[in-house]
Amino acid sequence: MKNKVIAFAIAATLGCTTFVSAQTGTTTVPAGKERISLTPIEINATMIVPAGVKAIEETYSYYISGNNFVISVEPAYEMTLEKAKQDIAADPNKKIVSVNGRSVLYMEKMMGKEMAHFESYIEIDGQLYRFYDKRVSPLTVEQVKPLMEAVETIQVIQ
Repeated sequence: MKNKVIAFAIAATLGCTTFVSAQTGTTTVPAGKERISLTPIEINATMIVPAGVKAIEETYSYYISGNNFVISVEPAYEMTLEKAKQDIAADPNKKIVSVNGRSVLYMEKMMGKEMAHFESYIEIDGQLYRFYDKRVSPLTVEQVKPLMEAVETIQVIQ
C-alpha cells in the first residue's frame, strides 16, 4: 500500500527575513526510528528520531534526547537562519559546511579543536524555534548530520 505524502513548506516573510514553516502531512517511518510528539516541550509537532529518543522538559530547558542524540530547542526570538549564516561567515573560527532551507551545518575551531554544529530555524504555529546541537562535547559532521536530518522531519500536528 502506498503512503500518501502530503507535505508542503510555506516560505513566509517576517520583516526582511525569510524562514520556512514546518511541514504538514505524513511520511513513512524508517526501521529503527519512531515518530515522537514534541508536545512535552510545548511544540505542536512530531518528528522522526531513533528509537528511544524523547522530547524532554528540564528546568527552563527543552531537549529532544536519547542515547548519543541530543538536540536543544528554544524560541528563536531575534535570531533567524539568515542571521546565523551571517554570524558564522563573519567569524574566522567558523566555516559553513552546508545549508538547506531550514538548517546550517558548520565547523568551529575552538581551543585548537574542530567541531561540527548545526542550527535549524522552523516556524510552528506562528512561533519561530531554534533547534541546535547541545554543544557539550566536540562532535563530528557524521555525528551532527543525523540530528539535523531529524529536525528536517518535523511536521505540525493537525
